[in-house]
Amino acid sequence: MKDFFGLFSGRSVRTFTFAIAATAVIALAPQAGAAGSPARLVIGGTGTALGGMQLLAKAFSEDHPEIKTVVLPSLGSGGGIKALDAGKIDLALSARPLKDKESAKGLSATLYARTPIVFATHKKTPSGNVTLSELPGIYSGATSKWQDGTPLRLILRPEQESDTQLLRGLSRELDAAIATAFTRNELLVAVTDQDNASALETIPGSLGLTTLAQILSESRNLKPLTFDGQVASVDGLHSGDYPYCKTLYLVVGKDPSEALEAFVTYVFSKTGRDILTATGHDVAEPGR
Repeated sequence: MKDFFGLFSGRSVRTFTFAIAATAVIALAPQAGAAGSPARLVIGGTGTALGGMQLLAKAFSEDHPEIKTVVLPSLGSGGGIKALDAGKIDLALSARPLKDKESAKGLSATLYARTPIVFATHKKTPSGNVTLSELPGIYSGATSKWQDGTPLRLILRPEQESDTQLLRGLSRELDAAIATAFTRNELLVAVTDQDNASALETIPGSLGLTTLAQILSESRNLKPLTFDGQVASVDGLHSGDYPYCKTLYLVVGKDPSEALEAFVTYVFSKTGRDILTATGHDVAEPGR
């Protein structure tokens, strides 16, 4: 546990760790096979999407054994887009729309799903709910225990992470409290979505944001909390009753291969939609 906190605490350490990890993964990305070998698709990007994409890739490969599909560890949205632009991967997964400068390079993004953002905690945490009114105290450090007296171990995401920005927009009080949280040296900042989920799983009394898609697609041993009494679900997201979500995009380059086009079509097929829906995704209509 101490090593876990030591690895990701401190601004310079976490930035360096992410840069090295992303560079290493891109460098090790499988290259296109020789002429006559099976077609190869390499996919990478935001960690939130990886679990669902791995399930899709497995099912796709069973239906298309002539195409080898590889899903890389987390690169983040920006890292995946950069890897795609550099020709290291064939398909990037992003939790944000493309920036103008990325679109100008000939990249295009298609929304394929939304997934509820959810507060989660260690499986043994007694509480089942968290409220907006409680969050400023939790992030500022004024609240340091759960109701039964268990120490509350808040897990942060990087300051520019979309989850953090969503929280900061919920209220002025929470925005100020989150600014305070990033001055608290004792808090863990989990760089990737997988780091975050692992910390929430292993640290007693943990609390942090993740997504329903990641919990279900990766079979994470986590306890999702209701937020102000609202249950995070695909149905609630689809109906508008649960408004907190992360959007997921498929990003492709100028000249997608036939293998890539087949995979994108598969994502929106009945089989693909069933896989995504069962793992916490509200799947978009093709062409959105």
